[in-house]
Amino acid sequence: MKMICLSPEDWMMKLIMLLWRRRLKITVLLMLLFAALVYFLNASILLLDCAHKNQKLVDIDGREDGAKICTEKTKFVFIKCMKCATETMGTIIRRFGLVRNLNFVVPVKNNIYLGWPFLIEETDYRPSKRPFNILMEHAIYNHTRMEKIMGNNTLYITIIREPWHRLTSSYSYFGLGYVVDPVVNFSKYVQNIQKYDDIYMAPQKRPFRYCFPNGFSVVKNLMAHCLGMPLGFPEGRGDISLNDAAVIQYIQELEANFSLVMIADYFPESLVLLKRLMCWNLKDILHHSSNVGKHGLHEITPNIEEFQMYYNFSRIDFIIYKHFNKSFWRKIRQQGPEFFNEVNHFKVVQLLMERFCFIENNANSKGQYITIPESKFNLEFNISSEECGYMSRYLLEDIRKQYNTNELGGDISKFWYAKPPGKDEIPKRGCSFPVL
Repeated sequence: MKMICLSPEDWMMKLIMLLWRRRLKITVLLMLLFAALVYFLNASILLLDCAHKNQKLVDIDGREDGAKICTEKTKFVFIKCMKCATETMGTIIRRFGLVRNLNFVVPVKNNIYLGWPFLIEETDYRPSKRPFNILMEHAIYNHTRMEKIMGNNTLYITIIREPWHRLTSSYSYFGLGYVVDPVVNFSKYVQNIQKYDDIYMAPQKRPFRYCFPNGFSVVKNLMAHCLGMPLGFPEGRGDISLNDAAVIQYIQELEANFSLVMIADYFPESLVLLKRLMCWNLKDILHHSSNVGKHGLHEITPNIEEFQMYYNFSRIDFIIYKHFNKSFWRKIRQQGPEFFNEVNHFKVVQLLMERFCFIENNANSKGQYITIPESKFNLEFNISSEECGYMSRYLLEDIRKQYNTNELGGDISKFWYAKPPGKDEIPKRGCSFPVL
């Protein structure tokens, strides 16, 4: 028997009109209306399945007609909060833009940052003849400045991480203990974190730091800083960290301006929410993890004393995480029962891709592909061995080449390609890699 996908409202109106035409007694009418209401609630779930069968897309509001009105979003800002799965996210976004020839905000010269950890300036990015689509390299969020670059109707998204886990990742990735004292262990570092952070930020340690300016902390409220909250850096900027009312007000402004704040600790769920918000395809969110630290610190459960020490030290980041973790799960609850089915389906497809590309090593082959069959969450699609390379490669260089072709006709002898800094020269506004 063929299922007819009418809306619950349509079914209820048909029933009411039928009852009215037959002039049934009021008691019977009320009983049948109650039954219709029960059906209405159940039919809402059934309708979601109808929408999937017909259209393959559901938007972030969980609307049953999402696929009819959901248009792929290609104009957005992604704020990277360092060591929050941001490089993996960066690869996803760069790949999405490259295959569509979208226009990125590209750092000047051979920089990899857009002025970070300072506020973005016009001199931090390359000019373009076309409107920008994507701003996603490291930049400090500032709505006024970014709106000037990107224009109106731009979506803002970001990803954050539980602060303790972010600390353990940063400690390992940046070698914080080794820089301040080669014999210090993680527990001792946390118990004396203000002392060791001061040592790390001092001018004498500049040669050992990863492109970070003097006086800048990578362990104290870094997510808040990346999200633009004024915390006293650089010198002369305001600091609201001790004003709880101002902190809460700023977080509420972030809530209003950001369409989605993802949580790195729940990465698959975050990516499915992103897919729904942006009306992307399942293939767009497949990925190979980048810059993942190979350390055991993330498995350490902090004792209460050490956790409290770090909470007091980086309090604003904990407040931000608590707020947006709640809003994250509120968004998920609004998605309906199919959301976790889609998450589980995504995990299966992700494993199939990982096996094909990186376990069977087809990323280094040519002409191979795997077919992902059609489901209620996706149309059938292929993943080629060439696409495997895009899952794992650092694509900023590809974006620079795309910029050279679109803007310069391949001629790179322009002023924004100034001579790279010398061996001992560290740029003030952004870490640099060689230009290809």
